[in-house]
Amino acid sequence: ADRRGAARVVGRACRAAMVGDDEDTDKGELKYQESKMFNSEWFLCNAYDNTKARRITFEIYGLDTQDTFTKVWDYAAFDGLFRFNAELMNPNRKEGRFHYIIERLSVVTVFKDRELKLMPEPTEETPMLPIYETTRKIPTGRMDLKERQRLREQMDMLDIRRAENIAKRRQATKQKVLAHIMRLKEEDKKRKEEQEQKIEEEKKLRTKQKEEAERKEREEEARLEAMRKARRKAVEVKEERTEEQDEEEYRQLRARWRVKDAERAKNLADQAAKIAAEQKERRAAAEKHQQHLADVQARREVAWAARDERVRRKQNTKLKQILEVKHERERQAKLRLERNKEYLQLLHTERQPIFAAQLVRTEERKAAQQAEAQAFLNYKEKRAIPKKVNKKGAKSGKSRSSDKDEKGAKPKGKAKPKATKSDKGESETDGAGTDTKSASRSPRGPGKVDTEKALDAVEAKMRKEMEEAKKREMKQKKRDKKIQEKEQERLDKENARMAEVREAYRQNVTVKEETAAEKRLILAQKAKEAETAAERTKLDRARLDRVREQNIARKEMQRLAALCA
Repeated sequence: ADRRGAARVVGRACRAAMVGDDEDTDKGELKYQESKMFNSEWFLCNAYDNTKARRITFEIYGLDTQDTFTKVWDYAAFDGLFRFNAELMNPNRKEGRFHYIIERLSVVTVFKDRELKLMPEPTEETPMLPIYETTRKIPTGRMDLKERQRLREQMDMLDIRRAENIAKRRQATKQKVLAHIMRLKEEDKKRKEEQEQKIEEEKKLRTKQKEEAERKEREEEARLEAMRKARRKAVEVKEERTEEQDEEEYRQLRARWRVKDAERAKNLADQAAKIAAEQKERRAAAEKHQQHLADVQARREVAWAARDERVRRKQNTKLKQILEVKHERERQAKLRLERNKEYLQLLHTERQPIFAAQLVRTEERKAAQQAEAQAFLNYKEKRAIPKKVNKKGAKSGKSRSSDKDEKGAKPKGKAKPKATKSDKGESETDGAGTDTKSASRSPRGPGKVDTEKALDAVEAKMRKEMEEAKKREMKQKKRDKKIQEKEQERLDKENARMAEVREAYRQNVTVKEETAAEKRLILAQKAKEAETAAERTKLDRARLDRVREQNIARKEMQRLAALCA
């Protein structure tokens, strides 16, 4: 059942891949398809043939994760894969080749990236054909008319199915788009209705708040009006009572005047003395009141000065604390810098022997390489083929050797001395024993060197040395790259940590500055409010003094008028 379900999924994905093939025209024509499981996931394996670009493209498509991996060969490289396969060496057996490649495809991880690789042997997972074409056979050689007719009908059916699938997908996409548009319209309509409802509720709430504020204002105005009326009534009652008292005094005074006309002068004198005493008392009371106000103002000024002194001391204490914290931070920063320098010096002291040993080993390797190169040159010089000497004729070998000895009395600086036969024999026996044995058994006879074998041995040795040098160079590059990555990672971490420290310090300084600014603003507001209150108190005192003086003057005028009457 799992196999059939997977095959049906593969068939649907196959048809989807056929529909999407019209869009990727650069990969070529779809030639072959199979399904295969990679890492517990079914993948659709497609083989494309681009005859214009002359390349074969293998593409696998994940049916669960929709991952896509591609592998491309040109015709020459693709044919080279089957040069030792007698069955698939024929280029006409394309489907057999495609099946051979798909059997050996595998998804591997290279440097944290997943790639499609061709393995040397078939993998454990076995590829399968789609369910709608299980009787497919691999063509071998020529096809008959019936087979061609069947393939042509299948290609026609593929086009028909592709067109049907495209039409179905377009219709489904259109329906989804229309449904999405209708849903967006309904959501917009609902959102507008909710917005209108909220606006209406906000209007009602604001109207209610405005009415409540007007009602409170009217109640407050009515309360103030009632208080003003009560104040006016109390003032009128007090004035009437004062007038009645004055009239009663004047009436008694007139009665006493009518009874005692003889004592008028004495009473007038007493009255004048009484008025003078009252004036003196009033002046004394006024002076006492002024003194009391001056004392109160002096106490206030003393309290204000004490408060200013407390604020100044508190500010000085705060400033001293800030300076102490600043000095402590500077000391800690200097101490941290010294510790960093000591740590760097310690690291330098610990690393220097390692680096010195590494430099010594590097010099030893270079010396070994130079020694090996010099040994190779000596070996090549000793194993060189000797120059053939013409022993016949007028100039024999002895005469040539004697001439050379005579001329060699003064050899040139760059001339190389030729080795004798004894030297050659010793070098051959010391350098390569196996080569002398093979040379002794060569068809040329004993004492003669097989040139081809010697050159092959030298070439093999050179190739080995070049491979070793290349491996060492690759290892050195990897080592340098890792060292550079570690250094860059350390620098990134250090920069990130320093950025965090700077940001924390900046935020702390900003918070302190904002707090100090708020405190300064509060102190300024308090000072301004105190000045405003003092000015208001001064104006109220001046107004009350003017009213009091006016009342006193008015009473004096009334009394004098009454006395005169």
